Amino acid sequence: MTIEANKEVVRSFYSEAINSRDTYACERWLSRGFVHNGVKRGREGQREVVAYFLAAFEPLRHEILLLLGEHDLVAAHQRWSGRQVGEFLGCAASGQEIAFTSTAVLKIAGGEIVQAWDEMDTGAIVAQMTAG
Repeated sequence: MTIEANKEVVRSFYSEAINSRDTYACERWLSRGFVHNGVKRGREGQREVVAYFLAAFEPLRHEILLLLGEHDLVAAHQRWSGRQVGEFLGCAASGQEIAFTSTAVLKIAGGEIVQAWDEMDTGAIVAQMTAG
């Protein structure tokens, strides 16, 4: 696959899973053996994580700010925002508007995301949820 095709896989996954609130995008865009930050989650395990995010924020908005590709890797710097309506990172629903960025590096093979490494500042997210 080309670098542009790999980028489109990443765009499609986030658009469908987060912005369209479709947890079954994991079935379409992730490999059966999907690994996240070194932990084998598979499609079902990652679908549970996506559902956790969607339940915590209504609406959960996602925007890719920067998308870079090289060989079979795509790096996405992203902005997330939404009103916290459910438990997240051990914090009860606050009703607060939350915004944060994250960066993910995703490995693509055969048109599927096979591995991802994600970084986000959880301390800053918790501070927003507990402010006020």
